[in-house]
Amino acid sequence: TIDEETRSVDFIISSEAVDSHNTVFKLDGWDLSRYDKNPIVSYQHDDFSSDPDLIIGTSEVRIEDGNLVARLTLEDLENDMNEIAEKVWRKIKRGTLRMASIFARPIDGRYGDRSLGEDPEIFYFTRSELYAWSVVTIGSNPDAHIRSDAEKDFINSKLPEKPKVALNHEFDVRILSH
Repeated sequence: TIDEETRSVDFIISSEAVDSHNTVFKLDGWDLSRYDKNPIVSYQHDDFSSDPDLIIGTSEVRIEDGNLVARLTLEDLENDMNEIAEKVWRKIKRGTLRMASIFARPIDGRYGDRSLGEDPEIFYFTRSELYAWSVVTIGSNPDAHIRSDAEKDFINSKLPEKPKVALNHEFDVRILSH
């Protein structure tokens, strides 16, 4: 879902799909605490660049409907003077850029267990720490892409109605890119 007013978009950044490295990141093993302290999003995994404009925005990450989902808010040209973020935003809106890739530190893992319905040829990361993620041209996880309005509508149609309540507050693969 693209929100032009807030310059934000939902991405699936990871799932339990087998990626191009023949690995799977188990959703129940994610540690997001480090990422939450510095929730940056870069373009093309240039996390260590001396060019600050390669950090194109920030995001809030959550586990939702069997996916690791991020709501990316991009910097803009007028306020942030970030030409790269502006170009990425335009390409996201046009559908030219639509994939994501994580930068994580694997903590624990194992080969698949047939008794759990897993492929013994696939390596499963059972615990991982998210460092950052990027908008990329080609991602490793086939599910890591912009979440479409149709997909979000379908998910929302399956959720039970929430009661209305008044509230008083508002791995380096390089460690491992996925």
